[in-house]
Amino acid sequence: MDSSKVKCTLLCGTSTAYSQSLLFESAVYWSEFGYRVVYIQISQMKSLPIPLDGAKPPSVHALNRITFLTLSKWEDLVKYTCSIHETSPNVPHVILVSDLNNYYRNEDSDQTTRLAHMLCACLCDAISYCSKVHNSTSYLTVSTQDTALETHKLSAMYFPSTTWISSVVNDQVVFCKKQLYLHQQRSCKIKFIEMNNKLRCDSVEVLYL
Repeated sequence: MDSSKVKCTLLCGTSTAYSQSLLFESAVYWSEFGYRVVYIQISQMKSLPIPLDGAKPPSVHALNRITFLTLSKWEDLVKYTCSIHETSPNVPHVILVSDLNNYYRNEDSDQTTRLAHMLCACLCDAISYCSKVHNSTSYLTVSTQDTALETHKLSAMYFPSTTWISSVVNDQVVFCKKQLYLHQQRSCKIKFIEMNNKLRCDSVEVLYL
């Protein structure tokens, strides 16, 4: 399997609402390109996430290419990823998972770690299968909380090249790309601000550490 055809991204942080905004806009973005998207959540959205400023409303055709899956238990998520080959001819190009930590937060410490690893492994295997079916690049993006489990263990093993850690500082939402290796000297920081019920990109900085 050509790993260059699989792009996995992890969004860690306490700014759950803003991560949902990015996930939703990602779903719309890829669907507008004609990609089939699966958006996984543990409970149904009560309202749409805060929109990104400047983003166009999705077309009807784009929305028809997005499947919103409400999987209320971790067993349901495992079942879906393990049976994704059965979804042909509707195998997705893109899988988005909102708040993965909700699937393992009520377990004890050891079980939490094992379950988190298992879910990430299942998701990575599923997106690899999607890439193989389409013979093109497929995308997995997962949002979760910011603890040592996610930002160190899960990040290093399943999302080594693209992990973003978010925080809220002085009413600004800051997403900072995690360095893969200690010797790397460059990172990236993106700042968003909420204005008029929309999330606006305020600045993009290349950081030399």
